[in-house]
Amino acid sequence: MKKQIIQIVILAITITLFYQCDDKLEIVDPNRLATGSYYNNQDHAIAAVDAIYNALIIDGTYQRMTPIMGDGRGDEARSRSPWAFLAQTSNFTVPPTDGALDIAWLGYYSIINRANQALEQVPQIDEVDSNLRERLLGQAYFLRAFAYFNITNIYEKVPLILEPQKGQEDFFPSNADITQADIYAQVEADLVEAISKLPVSYADVNGPDTGQVGRATKGAAQSLLGKLKLYQGDHSAALPHFQAVVNSQQYSLASNYGDLFSQDPSKEAANPGRIFWAEFTQSQGANFNWGGDPNVNWRQFLALAPTYSGADFYDFFPTQFLVDELSAERTLDDKIDPRFPATILSYQPDEGLTQAYGRDYFLDPNLYYIAKYTLANEGGDPFTCGINYHIIRYADVLLMYAECLANTGNIALAAEQVQKVRDRVNLPDREAEFAGYSLGQFMDQLAHERVTELGMEGLRWYDIKRWGWLEDSAKLNELKAHDSEFNTYVPNRKYQPISQNELDRNPNMVGNSANTN
Repeated sequence: MKKQIIQIVILAITITLFYQCDDKLEIVDPNRLATGSYYNNQDHAIAAVDAIYNALIIDGTYQRMTPIMGDGRGDEARSRSPWAFLAQTSNFTVPPTDGALDIAWLGYYSIINRANQALEQVPQIDEVDSNLRERLLGQAYFLRAFAYFNITNIYEKVPLILEPQKGQEDFFPSNADITQADIYAQVEADLVEAISKLPVSYADVNGPDTGQVGRATKGAAQSLLGKLKLYQGDHSAALPHFQAVVNSQQYSLASNYGDLFSQDPSKEAANPGRIFWAEFTQSQGANFNWGGDPNVNWRQFLALAPTYSGADFYDFFPTQFLVDELSAERTLDDKIDPRFPATILSYQPDEGLTQAYGRDYFLDPNLYYIAKYTLANEGGDPFTCGINYHIIRYADVLLMYAECLANTGNIALAAEQVQKVRDRVNLPDREAEFAGYSLGQFMDQLAHERVTELGMEGLRWYDIKRWGWLEDSAKLNELKAHDSEFNTYVPNRKYQPISQNELDRNPNMVGNSANTN
């Protein structure tokens, strides 16, 4: 009898809910508000832009995949991963059918979509201070430019979407008639807007963003615009943008190279050479920040730490080429280049290198492991690694500036910039020697300087491509000698293929050269 009463009550409640479903089931998800329910005040405008930054720390961008696709395809690291996507990315054989190709694609279009929403909605919010509004829009323009710069360098032919997608037609954009030149032109237009709106720093602005660090600045936009021109081979056009960053006196080189890759917040905050970075934390939230909607339980950790660590996943290891480059010169006081132990973990008692991950060395002493962006030199839980990832740093700007100076006829001033980077790690003064080099000699030296300063920072592969080494048989043979994974490189693999999943979802999409056999 009691069971029957319960059943009747349940039935009555069900019937009542059925007849009320027309309006009662229109439940609003507070995490997915419609634009009409949001973008009503200044706080909403700030949150809209903050949401764009959030996508910098997910798997497709700087938590893991973007650095891996740069490091793995360069000659600095080889893959030993059991995950086929990582191994085949590293040896240029990943097939379009590998669903992991979606990860970076979705990551960058998350940035683009959020930036498009902010650019459309922020100007329409009345209750926003006019100066703050300009800064917010400048950040949105910068972040959209940055996302398009990266995604076209990874996948080449990508849809150019410049406003929020609202209807069925918008959901299936085409890339058929889009070239990389089109994407680069939009990146430049966005960066010009960003430069006109962004402050040099947030130390002196008035508003809720006063004193905040990590937001895009004029220097970040100028650096990226210079890099854009450099990647197009236009040294003359790139030069003034790097020069503006150098002359701004906003940045300098950190005194201790190893501190650049520490998760100690005080060391990170004291770094005068950081220009733009992805902010990770040592939080221990229950949900890993692989992607999806952000929430308060996100861990926000740098997944490169366990991925590169010889004590954890150990998916990659440094090539002998990188070891040799970092061993090429000793400091003025006859010590190992401090960039070596910051980049590579090894057992070298004569150099005082006898620790690994905060304890006595326990790995194979005959092998080399990746140290940079791991906890090899600090110890700790790699799954709560909070090392901020450098996207743009001052040493890179100095070396790109030197490259532009040399290629526009001023090798002497270019040599000065290179020596600044060397001075920070106490290497011999070779400025006068470099100043007397031919352009070819200088560029060879610069390639060495870049790999020693910026090794395992996701840049080498893009340097190799833009320098034309893949089309130069002699240089390609050198790359094969540095890293045997280049033995399976073929000319149509300069880019990652566009995922077959994306092509299947969108009938208007076409693949790039890597989608062909």
